[in-house]
Amino acid sequence: MTDNIWKINDVLFSEAKQTLSFEKQTIQLEFRESVVLAYFCNHPNQQITRNELIENVWQGQIITDNAVNRVITKLRKALDDDARNSKFIQTLPRIGYKFIAHICLIKSCKLESSVLKKHSYQWRVASIILLLIVATYWVLTPRVQENKPIKTVSALTREAGLESDAAISPNGKFLSYSSQNKGGNILFIKNIARGIVTQLSDNTGDASSASWSVDSANLIYLYNNGSVCQIKRVYLSNNEISKEEVIHNCPISSYGRVAYSHDNTQIIYSEKQTGKQPYLLYTLDIQSGYKQKLNQPATFNAGHIFFDLHPSEDKVLLSTPDEQQWHAFYLLDLKESTFAYLFKKDEYICCAIFDHAGNKIVVMGPYPNESLVEMDFTGNNITKILNSTHLISSVSRITNSTDYIYSGSQLNFDISFYDEKLKTSVVIIDSSVVDRLPAISNDNEQLAYISREASTAQVWLYDVKSNSKKQLTQFADHQHYQDLQFSPYDTRLSVLMSYGIKLIDVSTGKAKLVKIPQQVVRGMSWFDDSTLAFSIETEGKWRVHHYSIITEKIALIDENWAYIKYSKNQKETAFISQNNELYINDNRITTVEFNMIDYNRIFNFQVKDEHLYYRENSPKSLNVIKKHLTSQQSELFLESEYPTKLSIVTNG
Repeated sequence: MTDNIWKINDVLFSEAKQTLSFEKQTIQLEFRESVVLAYFCNHPNQQITRNELIENVWQGQIITDNAVNRVITKLRKALDDDARNSKFIQTLPRIGYKFIAHICLIKSCKLESSVLKKHSYQWRVASIILLLIVATYWVLTPRVQENKPIKTVSALTREAGLESDAAISPNGKFLSYSSQNKGGNILFIKNIARGIVTQLSDNTGDASSASWSVDSANLIYLYNNGSVCQIKRVYLSNNEISKEEVIHNCPISSYGRVAYSHDNTQIIYSEKQTGKQPYLLYTLDIQSGYKQKLNQPATFNAGHIFFDLHPSEDKVLLSTPDEQQWHAFYLLDLKESTFAYLFKKDEYICCAIFDHAGNKIVVMGPYPNESLVEMDFTGNNITKILNSTHLISSVSRITNSTDYIYSGSQLNFDISFYDEKLKTSVVIIDSSVVDRLPAISNDNEQLAYISREASTAQVWLYDVKSNSKKQLTQFADHQHYQDLQFSPYDTRLSVLMSYGIKLIDVSTGKAKLVKIPQQVVRGMSWFDDSTLAFSIETEGKWRVHHYSIITEKIALIDENWAYIKYSKNQKETAFISQNNELYINDNRITTVEFNMIDYNRIFNFQVKDEHLYYRENSPKSLNVIKKHLTSQQSELFLESEYPTKLSIVTNG
């Protein structure tokens, strides 16, 4: 890569090294800051809109204007530029920006004006000759027209927040989607031509999985609010609800999927009966209310949640985990009440759909899901139909027989430290990508975390004393990582994946897989520096096992405990019984207000200094609670925050 070094006022900017060099210091820029600055340097003194930056720097990623503002703010800080009296980046209200600094490429900055004048005539002559050559070539050379398919992606929504379950009505006029708020997902429809957005569901529940009728006059969706679970049908008139009715009452907290049949007389949906039971597939006759369970494969883990109805036939494509925890694909025939196994893949993929013809499968690419791929019904002949620079989820067909719609995102998770005494939070890992799963070393000197700064997810280390960070691993896979923990003496890190565990040497960054059967693992912790603990399901019960790093053997420890969360301090070790009771230091702790194992299969709590910290199990709450182990008195620790993982130290 050729390194363009720019002189910007009195600052040197290296594109290749992504650095700003001042008189006495050099600053390392983040990737996105560097690309934005390079774009500014190549377009000096020009009006540059936010949309132009998104298209050229973010390459059309689905992001909000706030994401652009965030990078500009960080770039201004690196340049020591005052937005009110700028010498570099001028803000143009309601337009965008203008780069007003004096710039030149360092290799051409030193050319004297006299030299430039001397060669100006020669440059003009050479340019005219070159133009004539190009024009002659263009006239005389026969041209071959290539019919290459052009795939374009355009954003249909640009609001802040996470939007999912996108579906366009069959007449192409309306877009339905769910947008996440603190209480759950709210259902909206958008008049695509007029840009009018209407809210369909209330603010107190969770609305998802909308499906349109053939005539685009109504849609059905799934609604949960903690006290009811319903499948609702909404009739529309001029973007307004003219009628709403409940067509099915589902078990509370059954967050499945729902879709119309081809003639709209039936719905197909996934549903679970209780919190612990798996999802199964059903059909419901809307007129008679007759419910029928489909003939379907055996369930494993959460069961059969995601499915897709064939574009023209009464067949359903099911993508679901199998007994080995591989992702298996089945074809269900609704008329014949039969199902057929297609193939399976050892990848973290989700939510497969039929292509428009119904004879191929379209699915998100392997984690981190930045592509759409097409394959046949044997899982072969894989073709990448879209490669993006953002995350892809919730794909569905558009009824124009060619296009697809999906939810795209460029997530930005930061890692913050909350000081309990000062009651303030400070961001300590602040890149413009996803940084997650913070783990504090036992000596409190290092922070390990998963970051996508290197494009794919890698383990990074942050040194608390020097305030510096470095990439530790070089993973080449596309695994989904769910937990990260230091061993008691900080020599190793364990990384929990969807179906397995990796061990990382902290000094070298070398990683290896734990030799355990490929199955779901829950509740990972360290018994000692050479023994890893976790729970796997045997004979229908979760049981604690130990894995020796030295002998590479696994052993069942105690059938009485479903999970054990070990701690270097034995008084902070937590035991969870088969009856879901929590014991810490021989005391039974009341746990009705939270789930001890969360949906990512990791412990939803931490014990530190005579206190239990946990996240409330309430759809309306984003709080972290602190409970004294002896008195069992609770207090609010962190308000209106819902961290993906807690890592508690003495002071925060």
